[in-house]
Amino acid sequence: MDVSTGHGAGAPLAAFLRARRDRVRPEQHRMAAGAQRQVPGLRRDEVALLAGISTDYYVRLEQGRERRPSPTVVEGLAKALLLDAVAARHLRELSVAECAPNGNGEAPPMDTERLAAVHQLLDSLPVPALLVNRWLDIVGGNPLGDCLHEGLEPRDNYARLVFLAPGAPSFFTEWPELARCVVAALRAQTGAETASARLTHLVEELSAHSAAFRTAWREQHLYEKTMDHKRLRHPRAGTLALDQHVLELPGSGGHRIWAFHPADEATSDALLSLAVPAGR
Repeated sequence: MDVSTGHGAGAPLAAFLRARRDRVRPEQHRMAAGAQRQVPGLRRDEVALLAGISTDYYVRLEQGRERRPSPTVVEGLAKALLLDAVAARHLRELSVAECAPNGNGEAPPMDTERLAAVHQLLDSLPVPALLVNRWLDIVGGNPLGDCLHEGLEPRDNYARLVFLAPGAPSFFTEWPELARCVVAALRAQTGAETASARLTHLVEELSAHSAAFRTAWREQHLYEKTMDHKRLRHPRAGTLALDQHVLELPGSGGHRIWAFHPADEATSDALLSLAVPAGR
């Protein structure tokens, strides 16, 4: 999906190739940069040469006229574009994405019994914890998790919280970096869901209301989060330093538990104040 062109035939793969080509410098492949270059990254013919394909074929890929490159071509492109493991996997997914699961891009929801068990697990944790799905919808949380982002609205989706909540840039001490990571994680987690109505609606909403999101989405960064560090300016608890751990739930359709462990003693003490409902 490209916010400027929609997500019609070939658009996701084409947009990804264009964005990633712009990021590779000739010097990274020991090519002469030259003073007369008209593009910031590699030229199309250079990518084609490095990938072992014809320039005409690569041009068709970037224009969306060719949508199903072979595995050999995909691996060649991954090397030419210097993709890391996450980005290379994303390229492979895009290259075979004729349609998404269930015909509409939506993964099966977690069954009721398992969802109830996960909520019990969340409630047993002594630290703030949230249950987040592949689209970053916040679908559950324990009491500490529910008040971790107190004062920010909306809180139904983490991307909407970061980009649409008026107080987010001051609440998160490193908001610009967080914003880029959120977009990159959303892209990585949703993979090649070009038919997903949920993802389409979310991207269109965020693009319409946030220039920062539009820019970050077009950059085609990917980020697979396993652990992170966050500093928050909480309205009741003050500054919180947290280590965020991401626990993937196999067979759950992309649900993850985000657990926020205090990184210092002051934060441990501050979290105790969050356990007391506001107003008491």
